[in-house]
Amino acid sequence: MNFQLSPDALLTAIESDVRAGLIPLYVCLTLGTTSTTAVDPLLALSEIAKRFLMWVRVDAAYAGSACICPEFRHFLDGVKDQTDLTKALSNDPELLKNKASDTKNVVDYKDWQIALSRRFRAMKLWMVIRSYGVTGLQEVIRKHVKLAKHFEALLIADKRFEVVVPRKFATVCFKVLAPNASNEDSKRLTQTLLDSLNVSGLVYMTHAVIEGVYVIRVAIGATLTEEKHVRMLWDMVQEHATHLLASYADIQ
Repeated sequence: MNFQLSPDALLTAIESDVRAGLIPLYVCLTLGTTSTTAVDPLLALSEIAKRFLMWVRVDAAYAGSACICPEFRHFLDGVKDQTDLTKALSNDPELLKNKASDTKNVVDYKDWQIALSRRFRAMKLWMVIRSYGVTGLQEVIRKHVKLAKHFEALLIADKRFEVVVPRKFATVCFKVLAPNASNEDSKRLTQTLLDSLNVSGLVYMTHAVIEGVYVIRVAIGATLTEEKHVRMLWDMVQEHATHLLASYADIQ
């Protein structure tokens, strides 16, 4: 399963609201969900929202940065049609107007956020771009995706594991498989494996529960992560799983 928002499901929900006398107002689409990095079909969903004059927001907090690479930009299909809310949030009384802003040739950062004079987050982004450059950022993202793809391939080749969600970027979701194991047993085995790996202090991963399925999330995103680290993780996963499944077999 892709765990993305279905256009049919959205349309059904909207039509149900309309029949109930409600006014559908807003829909949030996601480019890389937190748990599974699923990508909603933005174009199809946007077209549905447009029919009902709804505002559309695309949350791309995780995968938006990956779209700096041309090979991932197809995930942005439909984004150009998203409602532009920045105009509604602008604040341009006469005393704040200036020639540069009026020409639209520069970015007026006061219109980017409500925080205004608080934390200067734009400086962090500027420093990263100045330090790495576009090419450097692309290389980092591609490296992470390549490492995740490699780890996914290792999991697929080992029948003791199942990749639960198709990998799109640099996060891999998997669970433990055991012969004749129930869903509850599989959940317990996967959770035990995660706990034992994290307790080691050498690696750290998180989990998610997706439609009742407990999965381990391997999210590769640290700047200094290299293939040797992924190999170390895989060796640990295999070793811990071997002991875990042996203990499970003994009690069956």
